This record gives sequence, structure tokens and C-alpha cells, in this order.
Amino acid sequence: MRRLNAWLGEHLWATILLSVVAATVVITLFSPGRPWWEVLLRVAGISAAGAGVVYARRRKEKRVTGGSDRTVVTLEEKLRRGEVPEDADERQAMARLVAHRQHATRHGKWALAGMFVLLGLVAVGVAVTADPPVAVGYAVFSAVFLGWLTWNAVRQKRRLRRMAEAVPDPAGADPDAGPAGARPRTRPVTRTTARERLS
Repeated sequence: MRRLNAWLGEHLWATILLSVVAATVVITLFSPGRPWWEVLLRVAGISAAGAGVVYARRRKEKRVTGGSDRTVVTLEEKLRRGEVPEDADERQAMARLVAHRQHATRHGKWALAGMFVLLGLVAVGVAVTADPPVAVGYAVFSAVFLGWLTWNAVRQKRRLRRMAEAVPDPAGADPDAGPAGARPRTRPVTRTTARERLS
């Protein structure tokens, strides 16, 4: 199972494909009158924006860690298990990755609240327009999904906080910069006059 997760993590296209297929099956079961190919095309079109976001995030994380897809997946696996890297370079890469994710998810609670509002409005719309079995099924699905989303967000935040304490971020490092992002702290340059230098 761990090898499968690692392979899916390195090959994002396979993860996105499985997500599209799973969403198509769920929507087809909720709407049995619609042809599956129409549902598939609609889900694929909607998922295109999400795929772009996923690939953009992976590109940033590879730049932050200074590695490849395998590097990010390896760090993600250690972060999930709470395993602190022993290698110095890997520790620095982990520190930069954690700092980047903490910066990227600093407004996570507002995004989660927006997701609650959005799915709640959709559930109300489905309850008004759809048949009772479909409305109940979508309400249950929304509740389970939102519960999982909340639990996962809290768990990820806790993992990042623990790893940040175990592997401190390098001084002066930019969370969006690469391996050379740790800029040395320099004293501010001040101008002095010739009289001040002689005194």
C-alpha cells in the first residue's frame, strides 16, 4: 500500500484520473438518468482547474525543496509518519517544505468555512429540486465529505506544527524560495560623513 501511495504521489496524472473516475461513478449513481459519458466529460472539465492547482503546488514544492517529485513524496511520507530526517540536507529541505506549507495554509480556516457554505447551499438546492432519495444521498455525502475535510485539515496542521518544532526553519529563509533561500542577515548600511569617520 505504501508503494502504491508513493507511486500515485510521484505520478499526479494517475491520482487525478482516479479522482475523475470516482467522481463520475458517484454522480452517475446519484443521477441514474444521465449518460455516463456526459457525466465524465463534465467532471473532467471541472477537474481541469483543480489539476492545474495541484501541478502548480507541486512545482512550487519542488522548487522549495530543491528536488524532484520523488523528493517531495519522500518528505511527505516522513511528514505523515512524524519521522524527522537525519540527513542535514534533508532536514533543511523538510524545514523549507514545512515553512512553505504553513505559509500557504495560513488562511485555511476561512477556506474551510467557505467550503461549508458552498456545499450547504448546493445541498439546499438539491433538496429543493431533486427527488428525496437523491437529496438525502447528497446530504449524507456532503456531511461525510465535510467531516473528513475538517479532520484532515486539523491533522495536517498538527503534523506541520510538530515537524516545525523538530526541524526549525533556517534563519532568514523565504518559504517560497529554493535551497538558496536562506539569506544571511546583514547589518543595515548607514551613510557616514568624512567628519564622523575622523572623530
